[in-house]
Amino acid sequence: MAFAGFFREKHLLSIGITRVQEPFGCMPIPGKGLQLIVTNLRNRPLCESDILSMCDFILSLYHNLLTGSKDYPFISFDGVFLSDEVVSPFPSSQSENNPPSPLTEAPAGVMVPPAGSSPPNMLTPVLPERTELGVLRADRRNYFCDLELDGTTVTRFISPVYSSECTELTNRWRVTDYSEDGHLCMSVLCQFPKKVAQFARPPRPEKRKYTEESSSSSSSSSQSPPKKRLRL
Repeated sequence: MAFAGFFREKHLLSIGITRVQEPFGCMPIPGKGLQLIVTNLRNRPLCESDILSMCDFILSLYHNLLTGSKDYPFISFDGVFLSDEVVSPFPSSQSENNPPSPLTEAPAGVMVPPAGSSPPNMLTPVLPERTELGVLRADRRNYFCDLELDGTTVTRFISPVYSSECTELTNRWRVTDYSEDGHLCMSVLCQFPKKVAQFARPPRPEKRKYTEESSSSSSSSSQSPPKKRLRL
């Protein structure tokens, strides 16, 4: 249940692109950059390394938006990266206020993300506070890879987001990091702004309406013109 007046930490991540490395150099991109909205689903602030680690995945998520591919390839680029904290509900010093949950051996099904997330009725695969990484890797809905952050190895999972009718939503991803011993380190909801999503979506062909008028005009045009009569 979402509580009135409850806000979650949000960041706007921007990359200015001068060149995308091959074989993705021909990937269509609106303008010369991309922006990604990141919503923190934890009850503690994101650290700088969390934000920086998302930079390398902006193009990967955009590739999924364009193609629907679940591989999320690493796409390097030449350019700049900027981050802007849009919403910050935390005081200057805020510690984790979620107590660790017991070890979950077999997460299954889908779960509702924490209050204040958007959209309010979305669902994601279960990503508990602590679990066996092998269980999450075995869930085919999750893409995973290993990263080096602050000198430690974390496993990053990219999970789909579903509507309340269990239909997978486009332009929504949950990105979650786990430590080697299965503790959840970071979990964010990602989406591109509306303009980016509209650019990535191919235009639908316009449906032509069939009317009696168009039918009669086409029928008359298909007939041979009347013969001219000679005057005596």
